[in-house]
Amino acid sequence: MTGKSRLKFMLFVLGLVMAVPVGLAAVALLSQFVVSFNQGADPASIFRGHSLALPAADNAEWISVSDADGVNPSLSQQEEILSAYWLAWEAVGRAYQTGDTSDLATYWAGGAYEQVLAGNNPSSTLAHTGHDLHLTYFSSDRSVVSLRDEAFTITRTIDEHTVSMQASATVVMTLDQGFWRIRSMTVQFK
Repeated sequence: MTGKSRLKFMLFVLGLVMAVPVGLAAVALLSQFVVSFNQGADPASIFRGHSLALPAADNAEWISVSDADGVNPSLSQQEEILSAYWLAWEAVGRAYQTGDTSDLATYWAGGAYEQVLAGNNPSSTLAHTGHDLHLTYFSSDRSVVSLRDEAFTITRTIDEHTVSMQASATVVMTLDQGFWRIRSMTVQFK
């Protein structure tokens, strides 16, 4: 090898040796940047997101999806609404069990959110099942839905005393920043 070729080869090898740590440092800095967005972010931020969690049919299902005006949600919208409704109930159960209410704002808003916060009792548990959903209204701009939840069961345990109740609910949900949130809920116990 000539002196010039040898110099080029040594510079190439040196460049490769330096590229590996520089690349690893770049990946580490990028991951720290992403983590900084996740810490302290709004629960409904795009970095955390809302998962589509469809409950088993015996836990919650659509019974009817036709409203009086003939505006019906698509199958994917039905799944999004059902998932958000189910996850809203699950968030209440977690808040009752752990006392951590940070997840409630993801699924509850307005007066319904205030009601859920006021009823939070960290020394209790909440279980729910048998949600039969009937669509009563779906707005033409696809951002408001009203539904009836018929004959579901709520089981609440407070200080080792368990009470199961049958209930029905009238629910209004709105699409807010890409997430369905419960705005209003009226529960009738049977």
